[in-house]
Amino acid sequence: MRRLIGSLTRAFLVLIVVAAPAFLLPTTTRTGQEVSLIIGGLIAAFTMFEYASSHPGLVDFRFAPPYNRIRFLSFALLIFALVFVCRATVGADPFSDDVLAVADRVVALTSLPLTPANIAFNMVGAGGDPEFGLLIHRAAAVSATISIGALVFFTLYIWIFRWPTERENFNLWVNLPTFDPTSNKDVAWRLRRGGLVNVMVGLSLPYAILTVVSRSGGWFDPSALQNHQSLVWGCVFWVFLPSVLFIRGTAMLKIAWLINRAQDS
Repeated sequence: MRRLIGSLTRAFLVLIVVAAPAFLLPTTTRTGQEVSLIIGGLIAAFTMFEYASSHPGLVDFRFAPPYNRIRFLSFALLIFALVFVCRATVGADPFSDDVLAVADRVVALTSLPLTPANIAFNMVGAGGDPEFGLLIHRAAAVSATISIGALVFFTLYIWIFRWPTERENFNLWVNLPTFDPTSNKDVAWRLRRGGLVNVMVGLSLPYAILTVVSRSGGWFDPSALQNHQSLVWGCVFWVFLPSVLFIRGTAMLKIAWLINRAQDS
């Protein structure tokens, strides 16, 4: 019963976060809201069945909190931050000026030549409507900052504190269901290799996505991001997928280190 209640709670929270942009953004149509509810319902159903089951499925480190909680909180923070930046551009809230001031401060802090936010602005937002370009720059800067903050927090947490908490009873199979520990004797080496690959891909993917978009040959139209809902989900896809890979890689490196330490002791 406790597992069922927990899975229903997680599913409800996922539904709320996924559907939030469609209901909070002032320019979303009724059709967009319905589509968001359908997609959110499907993701929530997957979450419910995954966490209601006692056997491993697809979610990594299900029994090693707060791995998935940190991922979900960063996902929710990213979505709501982008939503309120978009709402602030049209003055939908009484605190819109404060939101824009914070976003502009983040833009100033991230306006370095090789930062993802600056590259995103130069590739997607520059050379067009100044207001649209400013919105792109604000959204990219806020997205990148939240993503980097989540990565730094998670990395410091798992290496400074005792993660996973139940190291002696840690089950690799249920926490990494897509990783087969029996296919090779040197499990630590495979975990280290997979972790490094995930970290490197996670670090390079934001730049790779921008490169693909900029060289799409007209396949991608930047004006589509003038729709606030498209902008929110575009930024989420741009930074959250790489951060998920980086976080997974960091966790795998920690598990490999624990295995090596246990073998040496």
